[in-house]
Amino acid sequence: MLKKDKSIETPQLRIVGNAMAWGESVIQLSNISSVSTVPLELIPFPMGALITCLIGMALCSFETMGWIGVVCMIAGGVYLAYWYQENETIKTQKSLIVLMNSGKVFSFIFYDKKFLDQVFKVLSSIIAEKRKEGQNIKINISHSNISGEAKILNDLFISQ
Repeated sequence: MLKKDKSIETPQLRIVGNAMAWGESVIQLSNISSVSTVPLELIPFPMGALITCLIGMALCSFETMGWIGVVCMIAGGVYLAYWYQENETIKTQKSLIVLMNSGKVFSFIFYDKKFLDQVFKVLSSIIAEKRKEGQNIKINISHSNISGEAKILNDLFISQ
């Protein structure tokens, strides 16, 4: 599994000829060693929040410290709710891993797993077949669509 903080979040990838670009970066497709997909790593259970809730319960038994106990339980509960919500979001995401011949690794976060499967097929096909003819593909990650003028999109039955 992959941590989200070491991944690239970009709205689109562009493939032109033998190059893949995003933002201010470009890599040569012929230098890619492998492409794979992996789920993102879930956030570990926050034991500190649970301990805060337990301390809050203990403090509620004292008359003078009851209000501090309530505050501790609320703070621990809010953090547990945040942890749960973040993990539910992460479960819907997956990462595209691009390993270069140099050993450099690029990881792109995708919010739509089915769309990532399409992108994986396109990249795999381009790399495996060393296609260079008329490739001009735009992968819009934020809107989950692939467009462009490339025979590979028709070959893989990807609607443009």
